[in-house]
Amino acid sequence: MVTNIQELHNRVDRIEEQKNQELLTLVEILSNATFFGGLKKANCDHAKQGQCSFFTISNAVEKSLPIVSECRIKDCNDKELHYHIELSNITCSLCPNLGNKPRKRKQVFKLKSKQ
Repeated sequence: MVTNIQELHNRVDRIEEQKNQELLTLVEILSNATFFGGLKKANCDHAKQGQCSFFTISNAVEKSLPIVSECRIKDCNDKELHYHIELSNITCSLCPNLGNKPRKRKQVFKLKSKQ
């Protein structure tokens, strides 16, 4: 009986250590994404008024996607009601638009709203 209790204590200790390591790994990943995303955001020509002008979302999906909001970019060429991704260091770190060279064609997404 004493052996079983000691084995349970050892098992709990290993599980707690594993959870601590997983948490440290997650913190490291998020801090790297935040750091490098901040660098990309600072050097990106598409970062305007807190939104990404590279990605345009054409349908009303502001309730479906929490990182999307109505356009507030002053010199945006799209005149219809549309949405852009809100800038953050995390969203910028995941952006496929590498470097600050503007691409010839913007990315336009036509998403269906839930009905």
